[in-house]
Amino acid sequence: MKALFRIFMVCGAIALIGFMFFNTPRENEPLKGPNANSNIIPKNELKQPEMGATTRPKNGMSTLIGQEAKVVLEKYGEPVRKEPSSFGYEWWVYNSSSSKFFMVGVDNNIVTQVYIAGDDLDASPFKVGQKRDDIYRMTIIDYEVTANVGKNIFVFSMSEEDMQTRLLVKFDGLFAQLYIDRETGELQGIRFTNNKTLVLHQPYEMTYQGELVIPTPPSSFLQQEINAANAEQLDDLINVTRVQHDLTPLKIDESLEKVAKVHSEDMKVHNFLAHESPTNGDLKKRLETQGIEYSEANENLATDYFDAIEAMHGWLNSPEHRNVILNEKYTTVGSGVFLNYYTQIFLEASSQELDSENKDSEEPVENIDESSQ
Repeated sequence: MKALFRIFMVCGAIALIGFMFFNTPRENEPLKGPNANSNIIPKNELKQPEMGATTRPKNGMSTLIGQEAKVVLEKYGEPVRKEPSSFGYEWWVYNSSSSKFFMVGVDNNIVTQVYIAGDDLDASPFKVGQKRDDIYRMTIIDYEVTANVGKNIFVFSMSEEDMQTRLLVKFDGLFAQLYIDRETGELQGIRFTNNKTLVLHQPYEMTYQGELVIPTPPSSFLQQEINAANAEQLDDLINVTRVQHDLTPLKIDESLEKVAKVHSEDMKVHNFLAHESPTNGDLKKRLETQGIEYSEANENLATDYFDAIEAMHGWLNSPEHRNVILNEKYTTVGSGVFLNYYTQIFLEASSQELDSENKDSEEPVENIDESSQ
């Protein structure tokens, strides 16, 4: 009888540990972007790299750069969303499908940049899914790249990490940022941009001669819209990334978005970068406060990325964060952004939610009146 009692006690302890384990949110280290430690150095006399620019592509979506916005409308129709950015230009988002996902930056009715993540789109001379080794074989690449804005000279220097995952390629009057998946060595996204936009972003360590190009700070009201836009773009980008890796897209949950947004703002206002807030507690407490049920939860945090595109590619190339993004167990996501603080929360649905969804998905049985036949 005592032996049987011990067995029951051990089984109960194991069940309790299992319950606590699976209902405790997982945590990984928050990610700081490359801009956190980048130097912006003025020079009285700047020696420009000798390597010249590659001939500008004659075909593909890069040809939109410098054209009027109406050309985009004529070719692709109205975007799903038009959203403000921190740099004065407007993002036009086209997200009809993951294979045709792209975003167009428009400033004063002129296309200033195009971001391409869909593998069905013409990103000539590149292609989403292209191998890094192939890019190096076909492209002139130098670790220093020069951009001119008026009489001002800017020289960007790529780090060893950049040379593997975030290449900068110079064409005649055009630049391409190539976002490469470190693990697969495949091209995940391409950002074509003009000189001024590249300098505004300051995506790499930079030295310059002349006057620095700085964006006009947005009003507090506009900043709220920018925060919301960045969160929506994170939602788009997470699902494009998952589909690229043959995973099911995640559902967007408004309650989860609220939790993520509050945490991003909390980190900025109280000057911390962590999963546990001094005022609102850890992820488990924050979810419980909103009455959100789940079987498993996880959270990716980042700061010092200049936009959602950079943050998503940063997470993808960090093993811990990548495992969260590409975890097939997760079914739901919520994104929140405040200035340059990014939060993305992932949930595996609770058993009650799964049961409810299964019931909702059952096809109703039609009652047939046999007497009328």
